Amino acid sequence: YGKDRENPRLPFEIIEIGAVKLDAEKNVLEEFHRLIHPMVYKRIHFRTKEILGMNMKMLESGDFFYDAVKDFLEWCGEDYRFCSWGSMDLTELQRNMKYYGLLDLLKGPIRYYDVQKLFSMEYEDGKSRRSLEYGIDYLNIEKTRDFHHALTDAYYTADILARIDEEVIRMNDSIDCYQNPQSREEEIHVISEG
Repeated sequence: YGKDRENPRLPFEIIEIGAVKLDAEKNVLEEFHRLIHPMVYKRIHFRTKEILGMNMKMLESGDFFYDAVKDFLEWCGEDYRFCSWGSMDLTELQRNMKYYGLLDLLKGPIRYYDVQKLFSMEYEDGKSRRSLEYGIDYLNIEKTRDFHHALTDAYYTADILARIDEEVIRMNDSIDCYQNPQSREEEIHVISEG
């Protein structure tokens, strides 16, 4: 309900975590989904309610963030790489984890695949950043679920990733720097061909 009511330590409170796990051939193996009981913001903005079709009563029956994120990271396992549509999801995940004192569970900086960027590199100019729905429409992927739900968006993101050339993916990973290296040993050095 505006910047004046925003908690500067947590401007965006996560209310849903959704993910799919892919194998090396980009087939979906498993899914993870949790609604999150909000603790910072006690009301949902009317636009969010309208877009998601969720209300506070639904969310209040959800898990607490600190339990859900622990379950999520355990579900991820030891050897994983995050993929997301854009760069915001990882930043907000870490910001929420920091707020709850859980950031030590996710060591950063984090290498990940920004599927929005990869889509642009594969199909457009490499610079444009389109919506997930645009990508689905562009690739003529059947829309079987409503957008803007964490698990649905994870499925659609995975579907687009599966259609991107493996070389484009391999050569263009991203690094989320919400957590900066604390020592020389943690530094990441990247050489770009561009």
